[in-house]
Amino acid sequence: MDLLSLLAFGDTGWGDELARGLMVTLALAFVTAPLALILSFLLAWAKNSNSRLLRGFANGYTTVFRSLPELLTLIIIYYQLQIILNALARLVWADANISLNAFVSGVVALTLVFSALGGEVVRSAYQAVSKGQSEAAMALGLKRRHVFFRVVLPQMWRHCIPAFGNLWLILLKDTSLVSIIAVNDLVRYANRAIATTKEPFFFYTVLAVIFVTLAFLSGQVQKVLERRTSANLGGR
Repeated sequence: MDLLSLLAFGDTGWGDELARGLMVTLALAFVTAPLALILSFLLAWAKNSNSRLLRGFANGYTTVFRSLPELLTLIIIYYQLQIILNALARLVWADANISLNAFVSGVVALTLVFSALGGEVVRSAYQAVSKGQSEAAMALGLKRRHVFFRVVLPQMWRHCIPAFGNLWLILLKDTSLVSIIAVNDLVRYANRAIATTKEPFFFYTVLAVIFVTLAFLSGQVQKVLERRTSANLGGR
């Protein structure tokens, strides 16, 4: 059998299954990324807060989820969080039965991990911006929120882009972990194809090519963002 025919669409190949799996993989990454980004900024804000409670929570959060392996976090969220939610719900309603979707569990687990990593990125980027610029802007009469969004944030973003680019690549790779909780992602469909065709080398090569291509395209997007950010800041 011609190996390339294994990638055909329809009943004769696995092309359509791999395409569906790729869509799930990308959906998982694109849903997780903005959620993790928002939480990253909130965690960085909490770490710089004057509240000891907020600082303690943010430091504990990042310590825990930076320490746990992504696979362990995924397993805990998928199997244990459902039990905890049901136990809490039954305190209010005895017949409560909460069932977590595997895809949602994957999003939650990856968001927890990558927001913890991203929080450190944002905190470091904030510290890299000279405080003198904020003080000068406030001396000109700008309000604190205007100083942050017009002066601090654009410069923070320039520092964040390379690190967030690396986290995005790690996120793309870690989406493959969700195959263990029965999410029909790219890796799970590839494993099904291997079990049926007995062609592991071919399909793992296809997977490698797909992930390398995604990484290359992501790198090009990152370069565009870096150029635009530098241009907007006047090349500083």
